[in-house]
Amino acid sequence: METNSRETLQADFDTFDISEELGFVLEEPLTHLPDYYRVWLDLANNLTHLIESRKLRDLVHNMPVLSPDLLSNHRELRLAHLTLGFISMGYVWQEGQHAPILPKALAWPYWLVSRRLGLPPILTYADSVLANWKLRDPTGSFLFVTLFPLAFIRHRSTPDHLRLKMF
Repeated sequence: METNSRETLQADFDTFDISEELGFVLEEPLTHLPDYYRVWLDLANNLTHLIESRKLRDLVHNMPVLSPDLLSNHRELRLAHLTLGFISMGYVWQEGQHAPILPKALAWPYWLVSRRLGLPPILTYADSVLANWKLRDPTGSFLFVTLFPLAFIRHRSTPDHLRLKMF
């Protein structure tokens, strides 16, 4: 009886991507996606500069519409959601006139990734906290003081001064 309950519990953990050790915190989040998605990571890695120079929106408008179908596992989907979430926030809050609508090249893959994950297409706690970490020292232990965010926001007093840093 105990073995059957344990197997059932493990199956539930696996179904919902829950870690026995870390709970809902994503184990070993990825920092890279397949090369097909390089444009997303290039934008994400340069968000602060692109927002400050007011170039992000132009680059997003010229970005190809990429299919998320090549994202093959939960960790890739979570990194894509985190990346697209930060790009979306930067796009909306870049200085100048606020952008009420995301362009298709950003909105469509973000929506599809969100659907696959069962998350809303907005930067969530699941993104910004639970899947947004790496160990400062990969050989170290999982303690709060040994964690470093993959992406974080620095801001002054207004959203117009949003500061973003990925990876």
